[in-house]
Amino acid sequence: MKQRKHHYRIVDPVRFFLAVVISIMILIFAGYSIIGATQAQAAAIRTYKQVTIQDGDNLWNLVEAYNPDSHIDIRDAIYDIYEINDIDESDIRPGETIFIPIY
Repeated sequence: MKQRKHHYRIVDPVRFFLAVVISIMILIFAGYSIIGATQAQAAAIRTYKQVTIQDGDNLWNLVEAYNPDSHIDIRDAIYDIYEINDIDESDIRPGETIFIPIY
């Protein structure tokens, strides 16, 4: 049995042109969305400051000192410090070095 070749033809050139243009626009916007998401992830990467604990330092004051213009909740920042450094409040002693997130 011999297969018949299908010949397609463009019935309405305007419709075909619009379909091609819309398809190209969708691909361009999808590409920009992917690039934008990657840039947003890069912007979300935090930087850290390595700090040696001095006598009288506490995490609350350190977070305020290294993030003076940030409108973060200090409690969230302190929780991040605990997580980043794998410590809790009783582990903080003068002379130890910890990482403070910069927001």
